[in-house]
Amino acid sequence: MSRILAVALAAGLMMMGWTQAVQASEPPVSMLMQVAGAVETSKGGDKWAPVTRNKFLFVGTQVRTGADGGGKLIDQNSGMAQTIGANSVVEITAAGPKAVSGSLSAPEAASGDLVAGLSNRFAEAQRYTTVRRSVKKEAADLKLRVASDITLSPTYPDLVWENMGAQYGYTLVIDGTSHAVPATSGEMVRFRVPSLTPGAHSFGVTVTEGGQAVGQTEKGGTIVWLSATEDKALVDGVARVKAASTGDEFALGNYLDSKGVTVAAMDAYRKHFASHKDDNDMRPLLIKTYNDLKLRDLRQKEALVYNEQLEGN
Repeated sequence: MSRILAVALAAGLMMMGWTQAVQASEPPVSMLMQVAGAVETSKGGDKWAPVTRNKFLFVGTQVRTGADGGGKLIDQNSGMAQTIGANSVVEITAAGPKAVSGSLSAPEAASGDLVAGLSNRFAEAQRYTTVRRSVKKEAADLKLRVASDITLSPTYPDLVWENMGAQYGYTLVIDGTSHAVPATSGEMVRFRVPSLTPGAHSFGVTVTEGGQAVGQTEKGGTIVWLSATEDKALVDGVARVKAASTGDEFALGNYLDSKGVTVAAMDAYRKHFASHKDDNDMRPLLIKTYNDLKLRDLRQKEALVYNEQLEGN
């Protein structure tokens, strides 16, 4: 392939990703949950798909219930909940759900844990869905990037960063204290941070090979370690989300993401998409966590999946 053709192809991929990201740039405005019986959704009113789990909905989506069907809609802007009755059709509008036929209850307050600032994060996430030209890691220039700010706690103590190669080990330094981290073949390096005092702690990572330093973080980051009281409040919030949306890893990831617990949010999103590979509309949130954690290769791979699925629709 000629250099000119390669550059043109890369530019085309970037433009494709940018154009398609614009097409899906509006955040979801409603969450459909507590689905029971026959429930379907449609983006245009022509093709209907059954719903068997919680689902985020965008403006223009319609929800249709059968004789035994029903569910609850959580408006992501107002935080209000409305119940859809059987034999009903509801359209999702920018102003809120609108009953086309059948019944839709009056709004009532819903748990704030299920709203969790999704709209702003979703809009920001669209920035990271563009496919970028990959850069080969050179042995002589191993510049590692880490999350600039990350929240950890006794319940969620894992820190991650990009794996520079299976031949490399790492030294994690937190407030001057070093922790040896062995080489791994995985796409990311994961380290369970020992208990820290509540508050902010600076950290950086050195890349090692054969016991010698061969690279380091371009810029260190900050770990905010939650106190026991803050950790309990987080755990209680997780319990509320799980109780309100049983088995919904995306709702759990959304809540953890809103609290800045990005590694745990990423883990929940990854579980969701492993089971629901076709839920492409919400994939930007996973891509954003990869970007926030500076996992460049994983961000690139997920952006490719996102754009390929958009192109196929």
